[in-house]
Amino acid sequence: MSGMSAYFLRRLMLVPITFLAITFMVYAILRVVPGGPIEQAETAMKMAAMRGEGGGGASGGVVSEGDLQLDAKGLEELEEYYALDRPILVGYLQWLGLWQRSFKTRLPASTMEKHGEAFKPLKELFAKQRERETELDEYIVPKKHVVFRGRLYRTLSDEEVEKLKADEKSFYNRAEALRGGGYGKLDELLAFLETKGHTYANGKYCAVLTEPELAEDKEYAAKALGLISAIRAAGEKREQIAAEHGFEINEVGLIYKVEKRLSGIVQLDFGRSYTHNEPVLGLIGSKMEISIQFGLIGYLLTWLVCVPLGVYKAIKHHSFFDSASSFVVFLGYSMPGFVVCMLLLVGVAVNVDWLPLGGYKPDNIEQLDYLQAFLGRIRHMMIPIIGYMIGSFATMTILMKNSLLENLGADYVRTAFAKGLPEKRVIFVHALRNSLIPITAGIGHAVGILFAGSFLIEKVCNIPGMGLMGYEAVVQRDYPIILATLVIGVVIRLFGNILSDIIWAMIDPRIRFGAST
Repeated sequence: MSGMSAYFLRRLMLVPITFLAITFMVYAILRVVPGGPIEQAETAMKMAAMRGEGGGGASGGVVSEGDLQLDAKGLEELEEYYALDRPILVGYLQWLGLWQRSFKTRLPASTMEKHGEAFKPLKELFAKQRERETELDEYIVPKKHVVFRGRLYRTLSDEEVEKLKADEKSFYNRAEALRGGGYGKLDELLAFLETKGHTYANGKYCAVLTEPELAEDKEYAAKALGLISAIRAAGEKREQIAAEHGFEINEVGLIYKVEKRLSGIVQLDFGRSYTHNEPVLGLIGSKMEISIQFGLIGYLLTWLVCVPLGVYKAIKHHSFFDSASSFVVFLGYSMPGFVVCMLLLVGVAVNVDWLPLGGYKPDNIEQLDYLQAFLGRIRHMMIPIIGYMIGSFATMTILMKNSLLENLGADYVRTAFAKGLPEKRVIFVHALRNSLIPITAGIGHAVGILFAGSFLIEKVCNIPGMGLMGYEAVVQRDYPIILATLVIGVVIRLFGNILSDIIWAMIDPRIRFGAST
């Protein structure tokens, strides 16, 4: 195997290792940072309740603290939905598609009617469990008792809470801090309270009923504990029967078919966006198409303008044109692309109305013929493309100029002039090819930039591209979009770097990666 082949083989072998390291690090960080989807659900629910969006009742919009809390079942459902109920490594492998995950499919009524005998035991057990739960609630609620994990608790009065605050100040302060953490801290709060025989339900602190307290009313205790045992037994039996047939029945009696399969990045399943409620892959595809249009056209135009300009500046080195053009390109380089877009929007879109204010296509493009639609797209794309070009304009122009000047002073160029070759032939045939090496070697890196888009330019020009969507996903903690963008970006950049090396080796025969010196 040649040195070049061995080098690129090593580079390719490093791709999956680098990919796994980057994606796992970001996935782990997203799992532990505050402000995740559960916390956002809590905030949204609180805001909705404060505005009275849940259907105002006689309370006139007054919301109690208990109304803003999520019970244990609700928290469990949210954690399962967002894959936060599993260890980070397991969740990461499931996200990759290398670890099976459970998928639930609700069975239609027609299926249950067709196989009525098979579902009859499940329905009967569920009905029995609900009947016992209703009976238990009616029995214990008048005494302000609650059930948590099979144990009876009594709701603490305000006086008892104040006494708890005075006697167990550090314990109470810790509980209050956890309670203020919202849904994400509920499990930790309940586990912490349980160490002292307490729990938290319906917005109130509760204490477990002790043996002496239960002995005060043996008949009540026996019936309540008996109902709790019956509910638990019915639930366990129901779950056992459902599991034997590959089904699952939830708390409201809906029956689901449960199957385990691999589904993740490897299977091209990037999940659904929390905010857009659409498959992430299709969403990214539509946005990427827009960003690539602007990025690719801007990059090609940069080449078409900067390479000839750099060549001419090198030929006219130290001339007035060289100095004046350097001033212009560096003036543009000193201004961010989005600022240039803002100035152009004000100058040629607002003041003189030559170009549209934003967007990437005419609003009525479906009603236009081909030529009108094409011209309309050009008018919409002019300002954003200038913004994309302006950043690399000076860099590529000066790089082209300096590279050509360096090669014009090389021995092989002087030899060509000494042989009497025409100046144009020496410059454009001999010197130009080697002068393009520093620029062409960066083509692979530019691929990642084309994919990513520019958030600020897209924001200013009202373009729904990748940059804007990625920023909004970070702000809204839309993890599927963040991770999918990361995956595609990492893959493109990793292979883009290899592409840069290949291009470099192809255009410069002196470059031989991995060759012994």
